[in-house]
Amino acid sequence: MPRAQWEFPLAMFPEQTRSATRPRRGSPGALRLLRIALALFALCSAACGKKDERGEEAFAADRNVTVWSSLAQVRQQVATLHYGERVEVLEKRNDQVRVRTALALFGWTEERALMDSALWHRARALADRAAALPVQARASTDKLTNAHIDPGRKSPRVFQFRGATPLEVLEHSVADFTPGAEDAAAAKDRDANAAPAEVRREDWVLVRANSEVGVTIAGWVLRRFIKYEIPPELLDYSNQYRFVGWFVLSRVPSGTGAAGAPPLRGPGPPESRAGELPATGGLEKPQFLVAGIQGPEGQSCDFTMLRVYTWGAQRQRYETAYVESNLCGALPIRVQPAAAPGANATFAFANNGKDRPEEREYTMHQTSVRRTDHRPAPKGRRAARGSGE
Repeated sequence: MPRAQWEFPLAMFPEQTRSATRPRRGSPGALRLLRIALALFALCSAACGKKDERGEEAFAADRNVTVWSSLAQVRQQVATLHYGERVEVLEKRNDQVRVRTALALFGWTEERALMDSALWHRARALADRAAALPVQARASTDKLTNAHIDPGRKSPRVFQFRGATPLEVLEHSVADFTPGAEDAAAAKDRDANAAPAEVRREDWVLVRANSEVGVTIAGWVLRRFIKYEIPPELLDYSNQYRFVGWFVLSRVPSGTGAAGAPPLRGPGPPESRAGELPATGGLEKPQFLVAGIQGPEGQSCDFTMLRVYTWGAQRQRYETAYVESNLCGALPIRVQPAAAPGANATFAFANNGKDRPEEREYTMHQTSVRRTDHRPAPKGRRAARGSGE
């Protein structure tokens, strides 16, 4: 059939032809379909965006961590994180990371101010272990001091203590340190005959602190970066060797006269008058166990000597009641102080003997100390009473 013949009937009904060939403009059904399509597109875009923004878990490693709006010089502070707050790391750029906080705030901060998930959980496990250890000594930081997850300068940092932070010393370890290792390695590349870098051994101690961030912090710090808070009764003795730990075994009456009496001889050797104390009628005096070591740092033994200092009421001064040397003891020392005046005190520790490791136990009755683990003490390790060492 020619085209003109079948187009003619349609031309007679133009309105019906347009209605049949396309939907009426502005019809409710078309608008509804358009709205549904747009909603589905928005949901898909949001879901895809959230999926792309999901990052790695991390935690704030400092007491205060600032999150900035951008990396530009002109920027705004978005949030302040506190120690242990969780974030998600979304992007890394050099030493900066883009994070999302728990409040869904986005911004940039330094990567070193965060701990990854694995390190954070190791740090909390170390704090839990430290909480069960007995205190060996008390100290404080001399300056800003980094606490590490393991002994050693290359170990990851878990916190930075401020100066004068009170610390509890728990354990001791040794780690190698090579000053100028990078320079020595470069020199070795240039000259095969160059001398290797010197390796030193440094003393590290595990410490525990109830910091201002609201949680207990535990970590390894360099021994020489902290100051031991030695009791005033023992200061003169601390000039003879390096204190590792000290403990109060018992308390006894001071035996002093009334107030206004002449000054008393203070703690320390009889030739020392640096520790003269005023009379303190009716007070009690602590009696101490001290573990110490002599020689350079970096020794494999935690301590090599024991001393027990007791109060002599008659002479009004401290005296050396027990001496034991040539040990290779390991911290911690476990002490059970006397429960009442005149009761016994006990202490024990692991010692790396010449033949094999051994567990040593001791009992103190009044001013007498003896070993009680049924192994006789070697010659030359007798108790020395009143020697005034």
